[in-house]
Amino acid sequence: MGLAIDNSKVELARRVLVVDSNPNLRHLYVQALERAGYEVHAATTIQEARRLLGDHEFNVFLSDTHFNNRDLGVGLLLEQLTLFAAKNIKTIVMSSHIQYELICQKMGVDVFLVKPIAIDRLVTLVNRLAH
Repeated sequence: MGLAIDNSKVELARRVLVVDSNPNLRHLYVQALERAGYEVHAATTIQEARRLLGDHEFNVFLSDTHFNNRDLGVGLLLEQLTLFAAKNIKTIVMSSHIQYELICQKMGVDVFLVKPIAIDRLVTLVNRLAH
């Protein structure tokens, strides 16, 4: 008789949602995280991110604060904070706008990163949060 393995927990521990409207950065983040062994879903818009959050389980949420020059990422965080807390989804927020750091800290974001971000540092942070 073999041991039963719960694959749902294994898969969840390696699943990341990347939300960034910049196609070059989004592609770079997705590639780096996939190389590190993560299953990565990517969203270009807030609507797409909402759909993915409803359709899949994630353990790390990685998002920019701005989409098309508007601070929609902060709004998405505010509306999803209860879900993130209930499901223990760790959050990483990135921005070239340093003024959002304090706002994100007050909201309970796990990590705030100022762009530009070294990819190896990003992968290291995701690894720490995912385990």
